[in-house]
Amino acid sequence: MTKQKTVNGKKFISFKTRIVLCVLFALIMGIVSSFVTFEVGVRVVDEFFLSEEAEAERDVELYQSFVDFVEQNDVASTDAKKFDEWISQYDDTVYLTVYREDKVFLKDFEISGDEVISPDKLPDNSGNSINNDYSFLDDALGEGNLYSNYDRTIYSVAFKDGVCAVTIGHEYSLVYTTIVLCIAATIFFVVFFSITSGFNNRLRLRVKNLSEQVSQVSGGDLNKPITLDGRDEVTILSHDIEIMRSTLVDKIQSENKAWKANQELITSISHDIRNPLTSLVGYSDILHNKQYSSQEECESYLNRCHDKIYRLKELTEELFRYSLVFGAPEVHVNCTNEDATILLGQLIGEPLAELKAGGTEVACTILINNITINVDALVLKRVFDNLFSNINKYADLKKPVLASVTKNGELLNLKLINYIKEINNPVESSKIGLKTCERLCKSLNIEFSYLEKKDKFTAEMRIPIVKITEKGSEDTL
Repeated sequence: MTKQKTVNGKKFISFKTRIVLCVLFALIMGIVSSFVTFEVGVRVVDEFFLSEEAEAERDVELYQSFVDFVEQNDVASTDAKKFDEWISQYDDTVYLTVYREDKVFLKDFEISGDEVISPDKLPDNSGNSINNDYSFLDDALGEGNLYSNYDRTIYSVAFKDGVCAVTIGHEYSLVYTTIVLCIAATIFFVVFFSITSGFNNRLRLRVKNLSEQVSQVSGGDLNKPITLDGRDEVTILSHDIEIMRSTLVDKIQSENKAWKANQELITSISHDIRNPLTSLVGYSDILHNKQYSSQEECESYLNRCHDKIYRLKELTEELFRYSLVFGAPEVHVNCTNEDATILLGQLIGEPLAELKAGGTEVACTILINNITINVDALVLKRVFDNLFSNINKYADLKKPVLASVTKNGELLNLKLINYIKEINNPVESSKIGLKTCERLCKSLNIEFSYLEKKDKFTAEMRIPIVKITEKGSEDTL
């Protein structure tokens, strides 16, 4: 089964899929909205504009309008042009039929021209009454005749040449339906383009926001993280830019930390070097100018110069060792599996044997056996060289030096303890050796720490265990 790609903790959805889904959603919502609008619009029209009361009222208004038009313009029952003039006022939504004794004049929205039939004689009717009994219209409006498609009210109208039967109708329902259809279509396009425009605007704002954040990063503002939202290609791009920003921040912080450490080192070393160098210049001037009173005093100044020269030699050697370790971007190691008892026994036992030969009391306890560790033996030896170098310089060798190796879970706990000798005029140490130990142990994935408390100094290393072949036993050296 193929593992689904995730972005920002969510399932990845491409732009193509998002666009298709957005268009489909916009179409569905547009169709639903327009359908609802059409249904509601039809119901409103039927209730308020096409009800029986509204139709009857409109019929009466049309009849009165036609009667006024006939009287004002002295219209004859055969004046088709006048009928057209009156009908044109209503944009052809009104139809008119005039019945005479010899023919029927039709001005209908569906029928054009004059249609001639042969009705009976028009009975005598001189008044403008409504719904009179016109039996001669049975043939014209009878069942099956074209004109019987409409439920028409028959009016009598007094024309210039006599009274005729008139039917007046209208087709406003088509107008209202057209209006409702236009509104529904408008709603469809409004909903469709609102959804698609909202999608485009959101995408545009995300790209704009990302562009502004990238501009801030390029301008030097590296503290503000890049916003990660969504689950598409823009999110992937934002994530990649955020990784670049974080990497750049880490690199700058590392460089600043290294620069600060080097600055502190230079300050400390310059202080350490300045003191013996100043003394050395003073003693050499005394000897050069022969400002001593006896040979013993001369030899005393020479001995002091000798001590200061060797002190400068030690400081420069420490500086070179520090440069070799911290000058490179990383310490190259070649780790192999080693027997912890044998390796640590050599690295600790040999320096302790030298101290013991010099008269120092030593004690070493190794409570491990058949344990394998993965280290670079040469790099680890450099760590112990620095630690025992500090013991030779600063430890009170009249007091015991203690070493121990114990197992603590999945780690070997190694400790070196010595007592600090008292110095009348102590010089502040730059601790170059301890900083070197920290860097070397870090390259070996070993935890290193030290503690200076009153007259006791403790250095501790925690070394990961790779394998234990059998139950450990206690060995004491």
